[in-house]
Amino acid sequence: MKVISFAPSHITGFFEIFLKESSEKSGSRGAGLCISLGSYAIAEKISGKKMVAEGNIGKGEVTKLAIKRIASGVKVKIKNQLPFSQGFGISASSSLSSCLAVAELLGIDRSEAIRAAHYAELKSGTGLGDVVTSARGGMEIRLREGIGGEIKKIELNEKIIVGIVGKKIHTKSILEDEKKREIINDIGKDCLKKFLRKPDIENFFDLSLYFAENSGLMSEKVKKVLKHLNKIGKASMCMIGNSVFAIYNKEIEKYLSRYESYVCNIDNYGARVLATFFP
Repeated sequence: MKVISFAPSHITGFFEIFLKESSEKSGSRGAGLCISLGSYAIAEKISGKKMVAEGNIGKGEVTKLAIKRIASGVKVKIKNQLPFSQGFGISASSSLSSCLAVAELLGIDRSEAIRAAHYAELKSGTGLGDVVTSARGGMEIRLREGIGGEIKKIELNEKIIVGIVGKKIHTKSILEDEKKREIINDIGKDCLKKFLRKPDIENFFDLSLYFAENSGLMSEKVKKVLKHLNKIGKASMCMIGNSVFAIYNKEIEKYLSRYESYVCNIDNYGARVLATFFP
């Protein structure tokens, strides 16, 4: 028996950091988008108690940690459609798609798969709220942090384009810096308050840009690219990466063609099992 699953990648526009003793209560508040590019996983049983994870996952530490929380004697092949450490939540989508496939394979509840992936994300310091949002899909407003937090989902049929314009940024280095956390939280709280008054995609991009410009997270290269993109459309920085995302139009696509870029849609379905194959 083999199980195939998919988890959308997630782009955060603005956020607040909440780190507590329990990983289940830790996470973030803010807003972001799930997109139709993400992570595919195929899981199958193998003999013994070994766990094998293969694919374009780098060292795969986060994904392996997540799978080991719920299973052994499994092999998972993973295909990630976007790079790590560029603000796409790929560590989260890779872990979540893998755990969902394994859970379906072994008859484990979906909630346990989400919990395992969230734990691995927090434990590894690669993200805060990407797992719980990837599980839901759409444009989300994270009102309360953690695995049991409150999330408002807004379904949209919007075309999105993303572009990678610089080197990778490791999220852990940001989360461990207390001064950076204070600045991020002050601005993130303000953005969330303003977004709740007008929760549409145009305001989301405006507030995301404000957050990027004032949080100290934006490089000069990203700043230069966004200055041009916002003359021809709506765009902001993917948190946390040297990458940008925008509401698609042909002018923006032409400009971003000089970089590694991808066109996609908002994914309104969230992480899911796609198929089960029996031998």
